[in-house]
Amino acid sequence: MTYYRNVLVMICFISALHSARAADDSSILQAQLDACYAKKSTCVIDLRGEKKTLLKTLKIDPELVTIRDAVFECRMSNETCLYISEEGYGHRNDATINKLEHITMRGNKAIDGITMNYNVSRDYVTNAAFTLSSVSIQGFNHGLVIGNGVWGVDMFNVIIGGGNIGIFVPPGTKNSGERSTFVGGAIYNNSIVGLDEESSIELDFQGTSFDYNSQQMILNGPTDFTGHLENSENTKPEIVLNALPGVAAGSLYMSAGSTITVNGWNPKAPKQPCYVETKVSWSNVKLPATVYGFGGTVGGICGPGKVVTWDGQAARF
Repeated sequence: MTYYRNVLVMICFISALHSARAADDSSILQAQLDACYAKKSTCVIDLRGEKKTLLKTLKIDPELVTIRDAVFECRMSNETCLYISEEGYGHRNDATINKLEHITMRGNKAIDGITMNYNVSRDYVTNAAFTLSSVSIQGFNHGLVIGNGVWGVDMFNVIIGGGNIGIFVPPGTKNSGERSTFVGGAIYNNSIVGLDEESSIELDFQGTSFDYNSQQMILNGPTDFTGHLENSENTKPEIVLNALPGVAAGSLYMSAGSTITVNGWNPKAPKQPCYVETKVSWSNVKLPATVYGFGGTVGGICGPGKVVTWDGQAARF
């Protein structure tokens, strides 16, 4: 009996050890990626809906690989889950279009979800942009980080929620933006802010919803927006337009068909000072035709920025 008990214990130990080792899929996936980079030809890695646990950051060359149909459980203790960059790989003149497609990512507020960055000075050809298509990024410190050398990137049906900051552009970011565009999707339920753009880059949102973020947007550059802004009334401005020296100031140009909604809005007893806070007179806000709750104890806008309505008329609040 003792013999069989010992055998059973050994089997359980080996099984647990195997499970522990199998719990980290990052090394196997990185080996697949590295094999693709070594042969310098485009690879499509289709994970067929499998769940993969990542304890280490995956390095992705945007010119060589497409990854599709997976659930990534990101369990590293710091840094970022996916790092998209050509650092260490260089630029290819025959590069192809690649993307992340049908990917769900789950993480924690100590790490970032996806970081796009190419930190090489005076390189205006190489681009760390990577198309995102039907990607869900849930529960991270920064859901999506747009760093240096990320221009003209397109993102379709990207959903970022339940984290601290949805989209983050760090201070000092260079050679980025250039009308990088989000189409559809939602930025929602982030505990600090939906979009924190700190470097005066150009962004474009088409049909995107910003829902119930603690604050909706902080902008240091021009942003074009067609979509939906909705939240309950907070005690701070929903949109802050800052200005950096020597570059275009934070501005928000909303289409006529967009909407602004502040649920529970009471114009007789507002909680917020204003909906938009501006710092300089050359910040611009163009409002949509449908607005509910664009106001505050000071008014619809704080500061010297210019506000016009969808038809170009001066706003009166």
